Amino acid sequence: MKFNLSDRQLSWLFFATLFLSALRPMGDFDTFWQLQSGKYIWQTKAFLYCDTFSLAHNAFRLEHCWLSDVAFYGLYSIGGYTLLSLIKPILLVPCGVILYRRSRQCGVPPVLAVPVLLVSLLASSPSWVERPQLWTFLFSLLYLKLLFDGRENGLRSWGWLVPLMILWANLHAGAVFGLVLIGLFWGGELWRALFSRGRWLNVASLAGVGAAALGASFVNPYGSRIPLQLLAHFNLTRIGGGQESIMEWLPPSTAQVPLFYVLFAVWGVLILVRCRRSDHAEVIFFAAFCYMGWNQVRHAAFVPLLAGFFLPAAIHEGGYVLRRIAPSLALSLPFSNGVIALLLVFVVGHNVARGEFGVGLDSRQFPVAATTFVETHRLPPNLYNFYDWGGYLMWRLYPHYLVFVDGRNTSLEMLEASNRIDNSWQGWRDDLARYGVQTVISRTCYYDTGGPVPLVETLAADPEWALVFADEVAVVFVRRDEGSRRLLQTLEIPAINVYRTMQAEAERLYREDRSRNRVLLSLGRSSLRLGQEAKALRYYSEYLAHSPENQEANLMVTMLRNRGVR
Repeated sequence: MKFNLSDRQLSWLFFATLFLSALRPMGDFDTFWQLQSGKYIWQTKAFLYCDTFSLAHNAFRLEHCWLSDVAFYGLYSIGGYTLLSLIKPILLVPCGVILYRRSRQCGVPPVLAVPVLLVSLLASSPSWVERPQLWTFLFSLLYLKLLFDGRENGLRSWGWLVPLMILWANLHAGAVFGLVLIGLFWGGELWRALFSRGRWLNVASLAGVGAAALGASFVNPYGSRIPLQLLAHFNLTRIGGGQESIMEWLPPSTAQVPLFYVLFAVWGVLILVRCRRSDHAEVIFFAAFCYMGWNQVRHAAFVPLLAGFFLPAAIHEGGYVLRRIAPSLALSLPFSNGVIALLLVFVVGHNVARGEFGVGLDSRQFPVAATTFVETHRLPPNLYNFYDWGGYLMWRLYPHYLVFVDGRNTSLEMLEASNRIDNSWQGWRDDLARYGVQTVISRTCYYDTGGPVPLVETLAADPEWALVFADEVAVVFVRRDEGSRRLLQTLEIPAINVYRTMQAEAERLYREDRSRNRVLLSLGRSSLRLGQEAKALRYYSEYLAHSPENQEANLMVTMLRNRGVR
């Protein structure tokens, strides 16, 4: 029996696949900063101008995504984490609709458009999280659509850019990117007017719209102070001591974002193949998006989505060029709608098999039980927390506790202190004492690399600190002093539990992503401390295959083999 679908059925299956692929439990650390900010704004009817929820509460802070925060908090208030986790498919499916309709408008058959768009969208999937950036995904595509439609419709399309900017500027600071899109497209129109068939009226009209959109971007509670926020972000990406811990601000490797490099290599080749037919604006967008992707990991997971606006038509037109230049090289599509439908079903099944499907909160990523423990036993403030968890802890513990650091922190002093403390570098004790830290809540492995966090091992061996809580996600320490003596009599547990947590967390991180090579170091170290020497030898040996010069792994492998461990 032949299995096939109509073009309309295939398009609906594509949208359903996108919805189901985006249906994932909440696991992003910064979401909770948005929740707490939205709650604060809603309850106090006041905007944020400082880092209210942390020990750096006097540091300047403006919440550029205040409207998104309020929307997120509203969704949570109505339907909890379950409804909030649906924000991803709710905003991403319209992105797919815009891209698909653009492809069809350019004459691309669905059997070609759907797989190309699927790859473009999946290449951006690492950034599918409950954060205001989702609004920038949607508005960026809306802007691209309106900009290109405006070539025929003029101000009937371009006029919408201004009111959309007002909304965008209150949802996310990425609204500045909308101005960049207008500027890049204007450059393409100027190019067309100078050297091709473009109209000078379009150049003048779009310049006026761009100026109006710039003015509209200031229609927000902070006015022109939004650019200050962007400058602060620019400076933070250059923190010398802590930059390596903020992975999304670093240039990407091919292993991190392989689809970015593949898609843009294909797009670049197609621009060359179609050099006489390529749209001037498309060439400018290609160059700009390439620069963005090569500059930061976070951008490399965003620009493939924008590439999807151009790629289906570029591939379709490239086929015509090949058939005209070298008929023997031209390839016909070797698959039908039915084959593409099976591919879409496979994508959903793959996500389910990997555990990337569901709604609500992914409690494996957050110190849920540890936070409840801190609340229940009223552990002494101030609190030191691991960077990743600052947002979750402020959401759960404010106003009773202020967090030390979080993903939205703008205090260079706090970020540098946090880096010293996490790594147990010189001065870490002074940092904890200076900020009056009495309780520490931390993970045992770095999320990005899987390597062991030095702080927890240092505290486990330090007589001034006592371990009071450990599960498969987090550990909690309390400073030994006269004020905590009675508390520790009932709560203290053996420090060896730190390594049980490290082993459990490392195993989970390795299951999630086998590219986290340093997780093998965590597994080797924790297994050795737990007396599991055979496992320790295996993990250290595996790590040496990736990092043969590592001193610890070489030393431990030699020692264990000398003991006769096999």
